[in-house]
Amino acid sequence: MSFERVRDFLTKEPVDVKRIPKSTPQIIVGISSEIGKLLKDHGVKNVKKLSQQDSRALSQLTGIGRSQLEKWIFAAKILVAVSGDKFRDEKKIILAGLDNSGKTSILNALKICGAASKNGQETLSELRPTEGLQREEMGLFGWIKADFYDLGGLEQYRVKYFEDKSVVFGGTDLLIFVVDAQDYGRYNAALDYLNGILEVYGSLCEIPYTAVFLNKLDAEVSMPPDYGERLDLLKKNIAKIFRKHRSDRFHVDVTSVFETEKLFLSFSTALRKIAGATPVIEGILRDYGDLLESKDLMLFDDKALLIADYTSSFRNVLLTTTMRMIWLREMLTKNYSMKASTMTVELGPDAIIVCKPTDWDDKTVYIAGVLSSTEKSGVLSILGEELQPWIRNIGVI
Repeated sequence: MSFERVRDFLTKEPVDVKRIPKSTPQIIVGISSEIGKLLKDHGVKNVKKLSQQDSRALSQLTGIGRSQLEKWIFAAKILVAVSGDKFRDEKKIILAGLDNSGKTSILNALKICGAASKNGQETLSELRPTEGLQREEMGLFGWIKADFYDLGGLEQYRVKYFEDKSVVFGGTDLLIFVVDAQDYGRYNAALDYLNGILEVYGSLCEIPYTAVFLNKLDAEVSMPPDYGERLDLLKKNIAKIFRKHRSDRFHVDVTSVFETEKLFLSFSTALRKIAGATPVIEGILRDYGDLLESKDLMLFDDKALLIADYTSSFRNVLLTTTMRMIWLREMLTKNYSMKASTMTVELGPDAIIVCKPTDWDDKTVYIAGVLSSTEKSGVLSILGEELQPWIRNIGVI
């Protein structure tokens, strides 16, 4: 990792990066000598000690605001990881499920950045079953480097994965298990496969966060009268499997490649579970929401994946509208070399959606919010500056 990515956390550049953990907390931006002395009085004498603290407990001891402490503690965690070369700048994401469950279609939907067209849908429907293990790299949330392992779901391949379990499943950060929700006859086979995968992770002493996608529940498909009951039973059986493996690190979501915004939100929800800096980013959005008198702020990457949000009543309309604005801008940029600046949509006399693209290096993130007027949109630039170091290091730990 380039030291440039963590420079913004430091008041000065250390002579030896490896000495950061033993440096006093004052090396972190915002920690004054007075605060440093207060922290030292409570046993926090260096950056490493700070990285090990609980923000709630330390706030009660020192009287320092918990939100501010969370930023300093997480900055300390990042600095300690970088100084000891213990950071993981890449994430391993497994896409698993029976054949024809729609794994590759989901991955392709992410690659085409939500371009929902009739031709695109036809292309997805014509995909052939994945043969064996297919590996693909993709940038997510700006600075997360994701290695996708798309596991073909035919039985002969599943047997092979279990034989090479440490190579295939070892070091997984996120498991996305896809079930064809229309294929009632293979629910039990899908559950057996999920159970087998979790058994493998148990033998490797690691059970990653898991998102179970009940896929192909397309709005235009007619379902039998009892499909709701079948789906509820399927969800209960999935929960039983995770209880069996003593894990509560999972969630179940309904998806369809033809409902692009919802699919991207489902994937964003899963990805946020392995993006360590997300809670800090959400805290910053909350602080700026108070400043802007807005309860609806969101942060997206250039694929329109939702990195973090602070939202209330306008959540759905802000989410959908901003996703489509991002896809439009990215399409214009890619195909016509046109770069739209700040984009706006009026919701009413005192409610305007503002979407501001922010470019750092060769990457773009989007800050969106519901504001009372465009005059306040300039504050989004200041917000972007404060978010920058956190987004640049979102996947470090």
